[in-house]
Amino acid sequence: METISHTLELTLASVDTIENAACDCAARAGFESDDLDRIALAVREAFTNAIVHGNRYRCKKIFVTISRTASRLEITISDQGAGLFWPSVADPTSPDAFLRTSGRGLYLARTFTDELHVRRGAFAAPPWCWSSM
Repeated sequence: METISHTLELTLASVDTIENAACDCAARAGFESDDLDRIALAVREAFTNAIVHGNRYRCKKIFVTISRTASRLEITISDQGAGLFWPSVADPTSPDAFLRTSGRGLYLARTFTDELHVRRGAFAAPPWCWSSM
């Protein structure tokens, strides 16, 4: 079992830091190239969502925990925002959303994970999960 925790600032360098840490841990768990690419994209989108929509670019922190067991990789990303109401998130596949410049991050994260949980509340931890092969 391996657990890594990070407290990160709202910077582009932080996005790279957490993406690399997640992919390094996933590689140690046995994930290969295509899966590593999917994990990288899901983590990047989730972390960016926490910066933009959770913390709204304010000087707040984002907390990340990466846990690996023999059968599971779990990445928990928590921001200091008010949270979101999952059912109110617009469907990015609808015709109305086609020309929008944003709004696909959680959709992509959900697409590239085995499980996606979003919890509302102060420091509620939404895990982004992958199962090992």
